[in-house]
Amino acid sequence: METTTAPTAKRGRGRPRKDSEFITLSKELLGQKALEIAGTEGYSALTMHRLASELGVTPRALYNYVADRGEVINLAMQQFMSLSPTLDFDAEHWKDGVRDAYLATRAAYRSYPRASLLSMDEKVHAVPGPRRTELVERLLKFYVETGLTLKQATSMTRALERDVLGFVLHVDYFYDRRASDSDYVLNHPVPKPWLDAYPEIPAPYAREALELPEQNSDELFDEVIELRVLAIERLLERNSETSVAED
Repeated sequence: METTTAPTAKRGRGRPRKDSEFITLSKELLGQKALEIAGTEGYSALTMHRLASELGVTPRALYNYVADRGEVINLAMQQFMSLSPTLDFDAEHWKDGVRDAYLATRAAYRSYPRASLLSMDEKVHAVPGPRRTELVERLLKFYVETGLTLKQATSMTRALERDVLGFVLHVDYFYDRRASDSDYVLNHPVPKPWLDAYPEIPAPYAREALELPEQNSDELFDEVIELRVLAIERLLERNSETSVAED
């Protein structure tokens, strides 16, 4: 007695099996997954094989949507840019606007702290898409309407990225992954174990600073915003003084 078996359905090269569980691929999904990998582990971890593995497909399946790894990196950058919301700035309440801009940028960078290290990790030329231009233009316009010159507005726009990226990498990245007994590294200019390791170095101010109240990362970030607001206040005062003198 003979039995026959239905032939196995053939599948296209690089595509998931018809009888397997798989998700529908799209450029948006590839960009999101690529951002998750690069933003937490660095761009060196973002390979086509790793991306395919995370999505549960073969590497060849990815090439139905992207030309190469460079395009994947661009998608990740564009996805990262989309995280920053469009803020409604009000020049009359500029301090609130500065704070909102800093908090929104921090939230995006903190979610994917290594996403902005492309220039350090890669030689691939990334194209962040139009979103970055839109965000920068809105911020420049806000600062100019506040009373800064375009040069000053440009400096403050650059400062925002440097302030937040530096804080996220040096404070938030560590704070979010820290050991429970290592807060002292965040709170003191020179932690006590480091001071004690070199007792021959006179450091009276650093030792006195050990007695200051400890702060969490949010309180430390508030200091960053406060210092930047003070800098803008001084620039506005100077611009006003110059304007009066010219009149």
